[in-house]
Amino acid sequence: MQTESPTVRDLLVAKFEALLAECDLIATNEHTLDTMEALLLDKGRKLLQETFEVKLQERVEQVETAAEAKQCPHCKKKTTYKDKKTKKITSVHGHVSLARHYRYCPHCKTYSFSVDVTLGLTTRYTAALTRLATRCCGLWSYQLAADNLAELAGIRLSDTTLGTIAQETAAKIAVKMDDNPAFKTAFQKAQGKSEFYVDGTFVPILNLDGTREWREMKVAAFVKRLLGESALPAEWATRQLPKPSVVYAFASISSKEEFQALCQKERRRLGVGGVSSALGDGAKWIWNLIREVFGKTEECLDIFHALEHISDCGKALYGEGESFVSWLDKMRLVLLTEGFAGVEREWTLLLSEELKPAEKESVGALLGYLRGHAERWRYAERLASGRVIGSGLIEGACKNLVGRRLKQTGACWRLERANRMALVCSLLYADQWKLAWKNSH
Repeated sequence: MQTESPTVRDLLVAKFEALLAECDLIATNEHTLDTMEALLLDKGRKLLQETFEVKLQERVEQVETAAEAKQCPHCKKKTTYKDKKTKKITSVHGHVSLARHYRYCPHCKTYSFSVDVTLGLTTRYTAALTRLATRCCGLWSYQLAADNLAELAGIRLSDTTLGTIAQETAAKIAVKMDDNPAFKTAFQKAQGKSEFYVDGTFVPILNLDGTREWREMKVAAFVKRLLGESALPAEWATRQLPKPSVVYAFASISSKEEFQALCQKERRRLGVGGVSSALGDGAKWIWNLIREVFGKTEECLDIFHALEHISDCGKALYGEGESFVSWLDKMRLVLLTEGFAGVEREWTLLLSEELKPAEKESVGALLGYLRGHAERWRYAERLASGRVIGSGLIEGACKNLVGRRLKQTGACWRLERANRMALVCSLLYADQWKLAWKNSH
């Protein structure tokens, strides 16, 4: 009597039961936890890969028996079978190999794998693998991403391959984001006042002619944040502000005019008419950009940037001893309490003292700088209303969004590739990655 051949399901069930049996044997081992974990990481991952491959191949064979699979994808007329060829696809479960029918259309004289279109097998990498690979590349160098992908998921790809996947994916996300209302909806639903931050940091670039240079990557962010509790100037460093309810960041190596146009584009994408305040350091291009994009709005010079200039001048006058520390504490309180008016008064008094020519020049230069930001020093008012007075959020973006990924030792980027990677880093930094992926795939 002839017995029936085991089905695909029977074979997979048998492998799973064998794996369970191995787990049962380990149960008598004094190192059960670690041994069983290692077994399931190794053989369990392998079983998932085999299951995925076998079931997908089974589906391929089912589809290829249908009449539609024998039609030309171009002219929809009947094709003839020529051969069976193998295709390799990389998934989050590992590398899989599929055999499909290779067919010829005598009408339009083309060859095709009809099942590829039907089952979405035209790609070399699955969507889940692409997502994981791109995320890894946004967090680590290509080489470290390859190492971590192999260590954490058992997927082995070269750093060059990972870089290609990440770059292609970033380009696709950028296109899909253009007309997608999801970001506007998320931003509009978030609670709080709208803020705008902008700054820049330099990135190593490899030009087309082979020369290398450092070029400024401009970074900006639209933020919504609830107001905090009212605080006194003496409490500025210890008060706890609410965390942003939403952050939308973006970055680009581009001219001032191009970046200004990008800010306008992102403002419209999010449905932002104006912002309650705009924050940045003392760079002139920042304030010019803010005025061009938003018109008249409340501008705030980063408190740490202001104090840095005052501190540098104080060191030139007093050195770095106790006199300097005492003077700086006083100036910090004047700045936070009275703003520019108080600082101007103190600086004018300094100029009336007997100073060396170099010291007078230093004080005069700083006073000129401070006057240029006179309307951006309303710290006491902002503290009382529970608003932010520092641009640490955007400086953190420059450090963590750009610097950590794009300024690594030995790195040198082609311009287009740097801007694409900046998109991935921006989405990860602002916690917009899931939203971007969901609405672009």
